[in-house]
Amino acid sequence: VNRGLGELELARALFVKGDMLGNAAYYEGAEQDDSLAVSEYRKDLAYIAPDSILRAFDQKRGKERADYLRGFWQEKDHLELRKDGERLREHYRRVQYARRNFTLVSTKRHYDIIERFHSNNKDFDDRGVIYIRHGEPSQRANLRVPNIELNETWKYARADGDLVFHFVAREDVQDYKLIESVYDVLGFGGALQVRTGVEDTSQMFQRLLESREPIDPVYSRLQGAGRAGLITLSNQERRLGQRSIEVGTRSDSYQLEYAEPLVARTDVMAVGRAEPGNLLQVTWAIPGAQLKPVPHEQGYLYPVRLRVNVTDARGRSVASLDTTKMFLSRNPVPERENLVDRVSLAVPPGVLHYRIAVEQQSGSGLVMATDSIRVGDFTGQDFTVSSVVLGWRNANLRWVSPSGDTVYFNPTGVYRQNSTMELYYEVYGLPAGTPYNVELRVGRREGGRTPISLKYEERADSIVTRSHRTVLLERLHQGDYVMHLIITTPDGRKEERRAAFQVSKEVETANR
Repeated sequence: VNRGLGELELARALFVKGDMLGNAAYYEGAEQDDSLAVSEYRKDLAYIAPDSILRAFDQKRGKERADYLRGFWQEKDHLELRKDGERLREHYRRVQYARRNFTLVSTKRHYDIIERFHSNNKDFDDRGVIYIRHGEPSQRANLRVPNIELNETWKYARADGDLVFHFVAREDVQDYKLIESVYDVLGFGGALQVRTGVEDTSQMFQRLLESREPIDPVYSRLQGAGRAGLITLSNQERRLGQRSIEVGTRSDSYQLEYAEPLVARTDVMAVGRAEPGNLLQVTWAIPGAQLKPVPHEQGYLYPVRLRVNVTDARGRSVASLDTTKMFLSRNPVPERENLVDRVSLAVPPGVLHYRIAVEQQSGSGLVMATDSIRVGDFTGQDFTVSSVVLGWRNANLRWVSPSGDTVYFNPTGVYRQNSTMELYYEVYGLPAGTPYNVELRVGRREGGRTPISLKYEERADSIVTRSHRTVLLERLHQGDYVMHLIITTPDGRKEERRAAFQVSKEVETANR
C-alpha cells in the first residue's frame, strides 16, 4: 500500500469538498518518501511554483519535506491575508476545476505569430494555467459569431492593478492560447487591417469592442476614437494585456473579496520600538455611515476585523496580524463621525511592503493596494529618523509609548482650518548633547509656494530623542498638502520624512 499517495488522494478529495481536514492528510502524505507519491506532490506544486522552489523541494526528505511545504503554503496565506490552510485548499479546488474544463486533448500545440506566450504546461490550455494561478475571474466576456475564432477575455479586479487576459482558440477548439490584445482575436493580418480601415474587419472589431465594454473603460473609448486616438488607446490596451501576461503567468493570487465595498482609511507609520523590534503603527478610520451595528443589551456592538501582512524586499513575510475587535457604544455612531483605532507590529529595519484589509461584518470590507515604507534601525546604533506622525487631539486616537510619551494620531488625514496639528517624531543614533538642525516645510501636494516653513535646532537626549511639536494651520486654505521633515546632523548626514494631509472646512469627528 502506498501510504503517501493514499494520503494525497484523500487530501485532494477533502479539498475539493472544501474541507480543511485535507491539510492533515496532505502533510502526513508529504512525509512519506515513496517516489511515486513525491512525484505527484511535485507535479501539483509545479503548477504555481518557480524552479527555485522545485529545486529546494527536490532536496527535502521525510518530515523536512512536509515542513517545507507547510512553510510554502503558510507564506501564501500570509501574503493574501488569509487563514492558514486556505490557499492550499483553494489550490486543489482550482486544479480540479481546470481538469474538468481546460484539459488539453493534444500536447502538440501550434502557435500563431501573435501568440507570444508559450506555455510548458502539458495538462491544460492557457485558461487552465491562469485559472490555477488566480482562480475564478471577476468578469468574463466573449463574442460568439460566425467567421471569428473562439475567444474569451477574463478580468481579475485587483487592489494592486487589474489583470486582463485574452484567449483565442484557432486550430483546436479545446486549446485556448493567451494573446496580448483583443485585436489579436482577428489574427495578425486582421489586427493590421483594423488600423488601415478595411470596412468588414472594422465592423467585426467594433463588435469585439462592444463585447468587452464591461471589462475595462478603454474598450468604450476605443469605439469612438479617431485615427490618432485609436493608435494611442490600442497601444494602452495592448500594454495592459502584456503586463497581465507578465504578472499573471509568474505569480499567483487569492485576493480577499467582499460582496459589499467598505469605505475606510488607513495610515501606516514606523515609530517607536519594543522588543523584539521596531514598531509599525497601523491606524484606521471607518465613517459612521459605513458601519453596521449588532444590537446588544448595552447598546450597539461594532465588530471590525483588521488583517495586515508585511514583507521584506525579497517578498518574505516578516510580520502579520489578523485581529477582530468589538467596539461597544451606547448609541449608534453618527454618520459624520468615525470609528478609529490603532495596532502595532514589530518589524525589522529596511524597505518593507504591506497589505491591509479592513472588514466590518462578514461580506463588507476593503483590501488596500500594496504600499511600502522605509523603516530605520531603531536600536540607536546608527543615525536614523522615525516616520513623522501627524495628529489631532479631536481625532480621539492616541498611543502611550513604552517610554510614557503620548502620541496623537489622525487616521482620516483631514484637519479643520485654523486648527492645531500635533507633530511627533524620533531621532536615533546621536550621542547625547549632539546638536542637529530641523526643518519643517508644508506645501501643496501639487507643488507651488510653501505656506509654512520652520527651522530650529534640537539636541539629542540619548540614543533616542523624542520630539513633540504643534503646528498652527491658520495659513492653510482648503486643499491637499505634504509635510516635509528634514533633519541634518553636524557632519552633513540628512534624513527626510514626508506625510500627506488635507485641510477642510467640514471635518468629521472621531469616536471610539
